[in-house]
Amino acid sequence: MVAACVLLLVALVAWPGAAGAARNVTILGATQTTPDPACPGSPCEAIGSVTGFQSTAGTVRRPFQAPYDGKVVAWSITLSKPKASQQSFFNDFYDSPPEARLAVLKQVPDKSPPRYKLLRQSPTEVLTPHLGKSPTFALEQPLTVRRGNILGLTIPTWAPAFAVGLADDSGWRASRKAGKCTRTSDIQESRPQQKVGSDKQYGCFYRTARLLYTATLVKGG
Repeated sequence: MVAACVLLLVALVAWPGAAGAARNVTILGATQTTPDPACPGSPCEAIGSVTGFQSTAGTVRRPFQAPYDGKVVAWSITLSKPKASQQSFFNDFYDSPPEARLAVLKQVPDKSPPRYKLLRQSPTEVLTPHLGKSPTFALEQPLTVRRGNILGLTIPTWAPAFAVGLADDSGWRASRKAGKCTRTSDIQESRPQQKVGSDKQYGCFYRTARLLYTATLVKGG
């Protein structure tokens, strides 16, 4: 926790608009309580090969929609530490090592199922050294965000940043085609959105689960 706070402070100080930044910072995705990630218990579930974002987190609606123009200067992720056998399963199923990055998305108007355009993304972080922890990654080059943009989480391989068995008022949307949401083959063959400028269908909505990440947005710029 101390390390995460230090990284966040470094990110804010490095940001040119740091003067008074503490009064103009929003932690997108933060809620009063954060559920525990699923692993290493049973069922041990992780997310993989997808870009997604939380649509509802209990009473919080659109927790990753930017309320104003600004810069994302850091992001965090809450990771479980699966057992060696569980890690081996995910490595075989999705590929290795576990990785994640942040995505700035803009909804394409008048599309159903919804589609989103990828505007920008952070560097990919290898998560292996951070399993069982909640690391914060400060961005050397902050991501420009406009009001209404969505901050998504891209998982090129897999990440144990996933809480399951929650109430129906928690749900997330994934970059998979409608009708290809639940079968093992659909999940394994899906691909995350990583080409900047592309638009992709987000046709799968999953209830009773939560992606465990946040993004630190500084107003202005």
